[in-house]
Amino acid sequence: MALLALAFLFIAAPVLADGPAPEPAAQQFVDPAMLKARADSLRDAVSDMNVSNVSIKTRAHGFFDKLPEERLVVSAGNYRRMEREAVKGELGTIEGMTDMADLRIAEWKRTHTEPPPVDLEIAVSQARSLQETKALGYDEEGKLAPNQMGIFKYMRDRFDGGAVKLNERMKILGALVGDAFTYATVAHEAQHSVDRKAGKLTPEEEIAGEISAFKTQYLWLKLMDPSGEKMLTLHGTLTMAWRREQDPEVKEALHNAVVYLEHLSSVVETNGKEDELRKLIEKLGYSDDHKHDHGDDAHRNRVAASPTSA
Repeated sequence: MALLALAFLFIAAPVLADGPAPEPAAQQFVDPAMLKARADSLRDAVSDMNVSNVSIKTRAHGFFDKLPEERLVVSAGNYRRMEREAVKGELGTIEGMTDMADLRIAEWKRTHTEPPPVDLEIAVSQARSLQETKALGYDEEGKLAPNQMGIFKYMRDRFDGGAVKLNERMKILGALVGDAFTYATVAHEAQHSVDRKAGKLTPEEEIAGEISAFKTQYLWLKLMDPSGEKMLTLHGTLTMAWRREQDPEVKEALHNAVVYLEHLSSVVETNGKEDELRKLIEKLGYSDDHKHDHGDDAHRNRVAASPTSA
C-alpha cells in the first residue's frame, strides 16, 4: 500500500521544468466598439448558410476564449457628466437677467434645428423692451410680500404701458441660483405685459392671465434646462448648504433659494398643460376675485409660502 501511495503522489505531482516558468499572456485591452464588431461578425456567420458548422465553432471559440485575457476599457469621453448651472455668486441685476436670456436664446438657435417657441421669444423681446424703457426694475419700496417675486401693474383704461417690479430678494436669489433661473420670474411678468398689450389680460380673469404667464415660465425653464439636471444638482447643493449653515441670515437666504427652485420645479411638473397649470395656480392662492391696488390693476407672481426652517 505504501508503494501504491508513493506511486500516486509521483503521478499527481506537477512536472518541474528545467527552465523558468512561462510568463502569463499579456493582457489585451478592448473597447465596446471592438467587441460589438466581433459579436456582429459571429452573428452574421451563424445566419449564413454557406458557413460550415466547423467554421462557426472555430470562430465562437476564438471569440469566447479571448475574453478572459482581455480587459474592457471605455473612453472617458463616453461618460456624460450631469449638467450644472454656472452660478457666479454675484448679486442679481436686471441687465444680467435680460442678457442671460438673450444668450440662452442664441445658444438654443445654434445647437437645435427647431427654433425656440414663438411665444417665449416674444416674451423675451418684451422683457428687453421693458428693461430698456426702465419699466422693469426692483420693488425698492418693499411693497411686495416675501413670497411675491414679481408684479405687473397697469392702468385699467389703457392697453399700453404697464411696469414690472421684482422683489428685491431676487438680487440675492440671483447670487445663489443664477440669472437664468431667476429670469423665469421675468419671463412670467413679461408675458403679462404681452397679454395686456393684446387686450387679453383683465383683472376680472386673473387665473386665465396666470395660466398664460406660467406657460411662458414653463417654456423658459425647458429651454434653459431641458433635462432638469441643472435644477436638480443646484437644489441638492443648496439644500445641503442650508442644512449645515449656522448663520441665521445666510441660512434664511439659502432656504429661500431652495423654496424658489422647488416652486420652479412645480411649474415644470405641469408639463405646460393648462389643467395642471390651473391646479398649481389655485394652489398658490390665485382667484378671479381681484382686489385693486391703489387704483391700478396688478398681477403678482407668487411662490409657495416658505415652510418653517428646519
